[in-house]
Amino acid sequence: MSNNNVPILRGEELYIPFVGGIIERTVDGNKQIVVQTRKKTHEDKYNDVIEIPGGKYRAFEDIFETLKREIKEETGLDLTAIKDKEKTVGYENRKDHSEIVFPFCVTQMKEGPFIGIIFLCEARGTLATKTNEATDIKWINVSELKKIVSNTPEKIYTASLGPLKKYLNS
Repeated sequence: MSNNNVPILRGEELYIPFVGGIIERTVDGNKQIVVQTRKKTHEDKYNDVIEIPGGKYRAFEDIFETLKREIKEETGLDLTAIKDKEKTVGYENRKDHSEIVFPFCVTQMKEGPFIGIIFLCEARGTLATKTNEATDIKWINVSELKKIVSNTPEKIYTASLGPLKKYLNS
């Protein structure tokens, strides 16, 4: 299935990578994470659904810098911790550098064409109320999120649903 919005390299259609953050905190013994309502004027299918913050991964950008940039742009928060970032291992070979990173999970939208690298995070700052791609940015109790995921999963962006289910079951 050809789609004019996918990158093409040497004649092959490619996935569009993105990063996402499940940003958590505990308040009065209640675990909470940040969610937002997706506002994309160029799409109908996934407009007005709940998602975790994140965004496109730019070429040659460090994955952790991408995550920090996207979280800041979408929520106004500054990341203070990324789980398992310290496990990153770098390798040099033939004047190139590669790294092994340890995300929370990877999510693939088969019809997307998006593939997301999701991390567990902590952050500080004041939440934005709305950005150019999201509204209703808020901390939600995990117990409330469980009800939404279980009872009305259609209210969740498909690329966020799997990571949220994994998170809620861990």
